[in-house]
Amino acid sequence: MDAKTQKQGIKWADYLLEVFLLILVFAVSHGNPPPDANEAHYLAKAKHYWNPGFAPYDFFLSSADAHLAFYWLFGWLTLLFELPVVAWIGRILSWALLATALVSIGRKLHRDRLSGLLLGSLFVVLNEYCHLAGEWVIGGFEAKTIAYGFAFWAIRTTLDQKWNKTWLLLGAASSLHVLAGGWIVLCLIACRGLQLLKNKDKPGRTEVWYLLLGGSISLCGLIPGLMLSSAAPNVVAEANYLYVHVRLPHHLVITTFSSERIVMFLTMVIGLALAWKLSWRWRERSHGDMVYPAVVSLVVVVAGVLITLILGNESPLQHRLLRFYFYRTGDVLIPLAVSSLVCIVVFGVSGETGSTIRLRGSILLLIIGLYVGDALTERYWDPRPRGDILALPHSRKLDPQARKENTLRIHRHWKWACLWIKNNSPADAIVMTPLRQQTFKWYSERAEVVSRKDMPQDAVSLLEWYERRKTVYPFVDGKRSLSYVSNDQLAENCRQYGAGYLVLTQFSDESRNRFADDQRFSRVYPPAGKFSYYAVFKFVGD
Repeated sequence: MDAKTQKQGIKWADYLLEVFLLILVFAVSHGNPPPDANEAHYLAKAKHYWNPGFAPYDFFLSSADAHLAFYWLFGWLTLLFELPVVAWIGRILSWALLATALVSIGRKLHRDRLSGLLLGSLFVVLNEYCHLAGEWVIGGFEAKTIAYGFAFWAIRTTLDQKWNKTWLLLGAASSLHVLAGGWIVLCLIACRGLQLLKNKDKPGRTEVWYLLLGGSISLCGLIPGLMLSSAAPNVVAEANYLYVHVRLPHHLVITTFSSERIVMFLTMVIGLALAWKLSWRWRERSHGDMVYPAVVSLVVVVAGVLITLILGNESPLQHRLLRFYFYRTGDVLIPLAVSSLVCIVVFGVSGETGSTIRLRGSILLLIIGLYVGDALTERYWDPRPRGDILALPHSRKLDPQARKENTLRIHRHWKWACLWIKNNSPADAIVMTPLRQQTFKWYSERAEVVSRKDMPQDAVSLLEWYERRKTVYPFVDGKRSLSYVSNDQLAENCRQYGAGYLVLTQFSDESRNRFADDQRFSRVYPPAGKFSYYAVFKFVGD
């Protein structure tokens, strides 16, 4: 083996080691058991797409399919494996795609060991703690995690000015998730256009053809998305309002964002400007290519703020525009740019002072240690799947250990109730479920009347989802819960929506004896003499 071949082998070994370590950071910090925040939503839909016999009468699963490319590429795995296995397969694929892209970006910008691991770790920290609208990249398996992997590789190709590959990769990203990929397409088109204007040049014919080819690939995501609004204008207008101001204001309407999130995001933006100033001594041309898309994404963020404030919450135009998630790309590209610039400063200072590996390694260990330590601490006190952490009740006991044990007991009872339904009800059963949960279909494989989390994407179904939610979970004395709905209304809702079973919380003596004198509902779980925080009732009827 000659010296050149040996050097290349060492370089590849270093690269793969950094990729492995970065995937390990992802796994340790986000390796909660499935389902994660959106896995029960996405993977149940994918499974129903390939197997309509899975919860056949579920309202959400039977609605329009918005992510056809994702279902075709990965949904078939649900025919071979259980949902948790599919989630882990998808997580590993997503993390590998993202890690290889981030490490490759770091290695291109800095050409030194640890550059990719430091950049990737910084990105994860900034994306998680400094986001504005809740957009995350590292987490559970869904369409956008693969889309962002392709998008990051597209950004990597811009550093080599290989724009033909860029447009193909962005086409793949947009086909999987039209908004996550589409916004990055627009940011890079703007950057490429400004680059050509600055150089007084025009794109070559080959690049134009690749841009069109990438656009054609993106149609796999764009066309299903456009079909979601194929309804009467008044229906679409109402659906836009419900989407923006009822279901997702925490992602779409900046006036609903917490002050803490706004301050953290602005701090990151200020950090971007400061890092740009501090890095001037070591910057190269390619370093700017990481920052310019972030600046464009910040312009998009400002546009979202202006649309919200100038048009006002009563404007149908505001509702229609805000559906396009103006803040999600800033939550991704700005952390990526800051991470790149911080790495430039760290590697530049360490190179000039001669501390090299000591300074870089110390900063890296500090960042990873604090981040992973915080994640592991949170997981120790609440090891439930994130899909359940975000929705299920938790104990209010004052003692931390007692609170943890009781919270896990509540979770076990929830799973056992769902498993009883899975093992003892017909495959086509329809169930009325508690408001505060989002994993019933994941554990039970049965249909729900309606779920707060599982909002359909097409306009007509979205309106029906809202009506079902109002009917099943009406406000009673300012509160929403099946516990506050009268027995007569529960019976009427069961008849109206064909629900043969109910899962109800049993946190009080009153709730545990609710149907003692009502023969329309028969408790089938837990068995007599056994306690559970969740009970299953069969609707017998009059």
